[in-house]
Amino acid sequence: MPTPGVSAESSEHSPSSAPNHNPHTGVIPTPRAARADLQELFLRLSPRLSVRVDTKNSSGQWQHKYVERSMHTLRGAPKGPYAIYLSSAFRGYRWLCFDLDTKRGDVGPDLATLLRWLEEAGLTYVVAASGSAGGRHVWVAAETLLHEDLVASIAVAAAKRLPTLDYGLLKSRTGAVRPIGAPHRNGGRSELVSPSSPGRAAQLLTPATCRNPSDAFVRLLLIIDAVPAAVDVRPLVVGQDQVSEVIDDDGPRLAGTPKTALDPQTMALLTRRPPADQVSEVCGSLLTKLALRRWSQPMVARLLEDRRYREGGLLHLCTSPAVRPLRVLLSEAQVQEKFERQWERCVAHAARLPLPQEALEWTDNLADVVAQVEQLQAAADACPERWATESGPADRAALDLFCLLALRSGSTVLSLDVRRAALATGYGRSTMHRAFSRLRLDSWLANAEDTGPAGTYELLPVTASHPAFPLSAGGGTQGNLPPKGVDRPTLISHLETRLAAGQADLFSHGRATAHRSGGLGHHAGRVYQQLALHADRALSLAELCQRSGYALRTVAKHLGRMRDLMVATRAVMTVHHECPTCQAAPGERCRTAAGAVLRRRGADQHATRQNLAAERSSTPYYRPRPGSLVAAAKALGCFGVTAGRARRYAVEIELYRWWQQEEEWMRAPKAGIRTGVQTHQEQTALVLTTLARQPRRRYPRTADGRGDHAAARARIERRIATA
Repeated sequence: MPTPGVSAESSEHSPSSAPNHNPHTGVIPTPRAARADLQELFLRLSPRLSVRVDTKNSSGQWQHKYVERSMHTLRGAPKGPYAIYLSSAFRGYRWLCFDLDTKRGDVGPDLATLLRWLEEAGLTYVVAASGSAGGRHVWVAAETLLHEDLVASIAVAAAKRLPTLDYGLLKSRTGAVRPIGAPHRNGGRSELVSPSSPGRAAQLLTPATCRNPSDAFVRLLLIIDAVPAAVDVRPLVVGQDQVSEVIDDDGPRLAGTPKTALDPQTMALLTRRPPADQVSEVCGSLLTKLALRRWSQPMVARLLEDRRYREGGLLHLCTSPAVRPLRVLLSEAQVQEKFERQWERCVAHAARLPLPQEALEWTDNLADVVAQVEQLQAAADACPERWATESGPADRAALDLFCLLALRSGSTVLSLDVRRAALATGYGRSTMHRAFSRLRLDSWLANAEDTGPAGTYELLPVTASHPAFPLSAGGGTQGNLPPKGVDRPTLISHLETRLAAGQADLFSHGRATAHRSGGLGHHAGRVYQQLALHADRALSLAELCQRSGYALRTVAKHLGRMRDLMVATRAVMTVHHECPTCQAAPGERCRTAAGAVLRRRGADQHATRQNLAAERSSTPYYRPRPGSLVAAAKALGCFGVTAGRARRYAVEIELYRWWQQEEEWMRAPKAGIRTGVQTHQEQTALVLTTLARQPRRRYPRTADGRGDHAAARARIERRIATA
């Protein structure tokens, strides 16, 4: 019964009246007046003069497609679902909103962990129910606008430790969240949970009264980073030890060698214009297929440079939906941001999908590939003199590269171009071309069917008639096969260490001239490879000669030059030797026949033990110093040789690609070309777009109409220099 003198309507809306508990949501609903006040607060403090408003379809249902509306055209809060921006147009964040979604898992533990982090950092917060069943929004206001890099770092660090956190809105320029009190498209509203008082919540959401300085957000980042994060591997067990692993180098991608040749279905998705109501679905399916084919983020980003693909399967990345059938063109910064977000999401989805049939075949054949690589490496190590010749280092580097790619791809048939091989081994493209020919003559490689711009080769197994490794009855790898597939990580690490040591600028080929600086040479690199492969112990001069195949004088010469540059150091093994006379262990004193400690004048060891120590001290041992390779290359004047070679090869590849596009345009029929908006023949409705028609970049021509390759190269070099 209402209090006398107070109407029922005023009692219902009075802040002092106790709100009713909703048994279905478990949330104490906020009074209607308080909801309106909080919505008005969010609209008044919004960092932008516009909001995002949901639209309805022809049936009158909310379709979860938000469009931007100016606040000047709105009279108060919109009646339907809407969202406010978290950052200004200059990427300064006024609020941080941590969106915990029940579709990703259990929200309860993540919410408790997040609130504990905020309290340890000294930050105040407001918790709201998002409107969906069990979802939570944690709002944190800032006294001053926060920089985008700090917010993105907090979002990424928290997402690694909170599985239910949807952190995309904290990294996007268009990140927006429904404020407290805004309706949900499926019914219900975003309700205030903590604190229960709307007035206290308004103080915590206002920058002037929230008491959250920017230093507290830095402390929050340090607190989150102090918690160990889960390993960024998303496995899915399909059979025995068959998993998909996500690695991050230039962006997230699935582990494995990319398959650049696209199947007809994927090519159709990429080139055909999607229907107006399936733009995002087609883009998601296309990116997932590319992720399953082990494409990397830079490879997919290269597709965005082609107009055909921007208006085809990648249309969703370049535009945003507007009033159908129109789409709004995005800026290049927005396209890049949207692409990175969608690619990360599709790679994570692809990692959880069952392995395709080609991946299952890859795991079945992997054991045989590992066994063959082990045989090839054993055969190559058994004849070090073969690689000590003038062209031997290049041949061995090419063989090691083929073996490494075979282990990574699970196939002995490989497509490898000479420029890629040159950058991976530290040699020139012409040297790699000749090395491939020599390996084919020696039966290490064989030509396979060529289906692309790169040469295709096949690694041959070791046989008894192999010229470089004659197998005997008493030993060899053919008689005793290693266990299949158990040493793949060890082999990969071994080959990567060998190739990395030979790729260093310090061991580049050539003598110093007036125009260029020469390194120590690839033969010195082969000696250093042995030191790097056995970094856990010191190697003697005799062992280095045996493993490298060089003469004693040659190895001593290379070690002397490396010691001068502090790349290798000499270690003397003179401490703690056993005694051959009294069998005293290292570290113990010598004893007489009666068992007493030997105490002679001037010596406390037997003569045989002293002779053994003198003999071992005369044998030099050497250790590597990997951290001094760059400093030694700078001191020698050959630093940047590999980087300069990579730049030249990038110019050559881009020049060849540009000329191929020019030849394709010259051969294409010119009559009847349409210059307007083009649609696919299977498309029934015309879809208009505001995408700019990018003109064809014309290839430079001479006065007589021929292609001017020198001018084209100069343009590419200028563009790369300013990139």
